[in-house]
Amino acid sequence: MTLSKHIDQRMNQRGITRQMVETAQAFGIKRNDRYILGRKEARLAISLLQNQLRTLKKLADKGGITVVVEGGTLITTWNNC
Repeated sequence: MTLSKHIDQRMNQRGITRQMVETAQAFGIKRNDRYILGRKEARLAISLLQNQLRTLKKLADKGGITVVVEGGTLITTWNNC
């Protein structure tokens, strides 16, 4: 997504990075033309990401997995040892 000159100026003035804007878009609540990422939503996102990180560490320890999908149905899975 491209940035307008206005948002670029406001980001610089307010110490808001591009990554913060992208995070608000990914985890915030969309209301009409806005993405709102408040403290509550940020804490929920942190919890979700911590859970994903734990799962990814387990997957790395296992050597990864393979999942087979056909027509939207999960068919089978196995370890990639």
